[in-house]
Amino acid sequence: MSNTFLRSTIEDLSVELWCEIFEFFDASELYHTFDNINSKITSILSEITPLYFNIITIRDYNFTSNVILPKVMNRTNIKSIKFDREFQIEEFFTRWSFNTFNQLHCLSLFFFGEMGCDCSYMLLEQLSHLTSFDSLHIRVGYIYDHDRSLKRLFQLLFIENDAFPTLKQLVFKCNKDWFPYLQIPTTTMKRTKLELLTLPYLNLTNFLQMLPCIPYIRSIKVNGLYSNLDRTIPIPILSSNFILQHCVYLDLSFDYHTTFDDVKLLLQIFPKLNRMKLLCDYILSNGDQWETLLTEYCCHLRNFQINFHLQYHFFDRPTSIEIENSFSTIFWLNRNVEIKHDHNHNQQLLSSIVRFKKYE
Repeated sequence: MSNTFLRSTIEDLSVELWCEIFEFFDASELYHTFDNINSKITSILSEITPLYFNIITIRDYNFTSNVILPKVMNRTNIKSIKFDREFQIEEFFTRWSFNTFNQLHCLSLFFFGEMGCDCSYMLLEQLSHLTSFDSLHIRVGYIYDHDRSLKRLFQLLFIENDAFPTLKQLVFKCNKDWFPYLQIPTTTMKRTKLELLTLPYLNLTNFLQMLPCIPYIRSIKVNGLYSNLDRTIPIPILSSNFILQHCVYLDLSFDYHTTFDDVKLLLQIFPKLNRMKLLCDYILSNGDQWETLLTEYCCHLRNFQINFHLQYHFFDRPTSIEIENSFSTIFWLNRNVEIKHDHNHNQQLLSSIVRFKKYE
């Protein structure tokens, strides 16, 4: 009987297996680790492997622009690009035509100040026509009313019917909290595909006007919601049974003008919430009112957290005992509510957290 010895090496792995291995690396790690091992692997990298760029340092940028991209034969495999420095954005898309990234799925942009450069404006126009693009993350240093790139972003997203046809995630953040709140242009005709939305600061009226544009939304976060609700402005959802039935997560920060009527109006729109996180003034620290609202409008809620803090110093702040008594009914006890306080040196409340997790 003859014995047949089969010798194999890692280089003999199939193309499919190599592609699965490469999924665990970003583009820079891939090329630092595997490039130039042999012609087969180099070919897989340049022609087949999906590439995800995470450009954080100047070294990352230079390696991406000078080493990796010249070797990539099939740039439709570039699925994600994340920038962490502003200067890189304009330089990068000046050197490498955006048309070569027509299968891009995700883009993250960082600006030290506002978005208002010509490159940003043109980039948004090109992004808005990609048919596979589903995630846009933008961080700015501050926002100005005259930022035409920012205005164009929201026009494309919420007004123009053919723009961003596949976008599912928009995360827009700002490093400063002193700027005027955003103004989102809306139309009753546009219906986006957004499922996740994060925004810095909005007026409550504008927020309500925006909601019909995002019927598929599952998660909303707004870092500041200013409640000078103008009921003289026609808002379709105020006079109908409009609900966002897919939304399961809500993270909102209210200002001290917010009333329980405002909260009630919002909760009526989100009947399927299972997680909710709120930040508000102590003026809303009435446990009985929250019990009534959650019982009537949030029957699916399993994870709830509300942070109270003093925003307006002319209001009397409650004591920690008053807070605890307010959230001590059977409703809260059945949910194993936790209450934590932070006091100043005079033992006055600075903040309080009321939360529960319900396991069923």
